[in-house]
Amino acid sequence: MKHRITLCLLLIIMCCTAFIAVDGVDGAQKKKAHFGIDISHHQGDIVWKKVPSDLQFVYIKATEGASLRDEKYREYVKGAHSRKLKVGAYHFFRMTSSAHAQFDNFKSVAKKGDMDLIPMVDVETTDGRPNKALRDSLNVFIKLVRNHYGKAPMIYCPMKMYNDHLGESFNRYHLYIGRYGPNGTAGTEPPVIHGKGTYTIWQYSEKGTVAGIPQKVDLAKFNPKHNIYSISLR
Repeated sequence: MKHRITLCLLLIIMCCTAFIAVDGVDGAQKKKAHFGIDISHHQGDIVWKKVPSDLQFVYIKATEGASLRDEKYREYVKGAHSRKLKVGAYHFFRMTSSAHAQFDNFKSVAKKGDMDLIPMVDVETTDGRPNKALRDSLNVFIKLVRNHYGKAPMIYCPMKMYNDHLGESFNRYHLYIGRYGPNGTAGTEPPVIHGKGTYTIWQYSEKGTVAGIPQKVDLAKFNPKHNIYSISLR
């Protein structure tokens, strides 16, 4: 009798242990980062082996204006791909040079083979130019990107700037909109876009902390209506 009880208890323990182990594996498989990041040389020397391998995406600055090239771009692309992360490249748009000159700069750095995701154009300043001039120049840049890479770029812009300076003219494109909480901390209210349309990605903080990255980093997440396939380049 004692042997039977002992055997039963042993079987029960083994079953429970197996259940816990399987449940733990399932939990790990289902766990995904709820955010992606965008980075430039300002993030410093990233230790990529420490960066979480389940980030949703990494957008990496390639160029700015007609001549600036981010010194960390190539290193970051290689590091992100070593973690099997989905990578996109972005260009910081300026009104101090022509859209054609800026596109030539971007194209020379951001190769198609670098990117898993559609390119992105970062619009954060008018450089003192009228809204119409900004829109016209940006439209030229978007057309050049679409013709070369096969898809139109996503547009990054802080929410207020987008609504005040770009507005409904660009609502048909994928939008990566910044809206934070106080002092750049995590925001709780998603972006609101004027007119018909919505954001694809919400940059909700500029003071995030990510393992392996020594400086604060921008954090962003998808609109529930979108996912990584929405912005796939291939």
